[in-house]
Amino acid sequence: MIDARDVVKRHGSTTVLNAVSLQIPKQQFTAIIGPNGAGKSTLLSLVSRLMPMSSGQVSVDGHDVATTASDALSRVLAILRQDNQSALRLTVRDLVGFGRFPHSKGRLTPEDLRHVEDALDYLQLQPLAERFLDELSGGQRQRAYIAMVLCQDTPY
Repeated sequence: MIDARDVVKRHGSTTVLNAVSLQIPKQQFTAIIGPNGAGKSTLLSLVSRLMPMSSGQVSVDGHDVATTASDALSRVLAILRQDNQSALRLTVRDLVGFGRFPHSKGRLTPEDLRHVEDALDYLQLQPLAERFLDELSGGQRQRAYIAMVLCQDTPY
């Protein structure tokens, strides 16, 4: 379970989130809805440790996101940001393989390669696997990033 308690985020004197608490159950779909500027992305950035909290506590499967080592956290939590840019000239297969980094530290095992192939198959990216990201349409590129996150194989 993802458990956020009394999460506060301030930018200077402006409070963006004020004492937000929520629980997100494991292996469930959860929607966070609200108008633009309500703090939805900020909350998710705090949960995923992409941004520091002003106060409060967040845990993912019992791991305190403020103190858990990044490699341990990345084996239970995968993140796909709204805006994804890469200056690197990567193929789709290489990008998807990056999803296995928390497990392999860059040395892909046969199991890691199976996860890569499964993610490519699932998102019907095999025909594009050897193409470079900058050669894809926006939708194809986004599917490649989704495949990378799926390949990470985390419960959240």
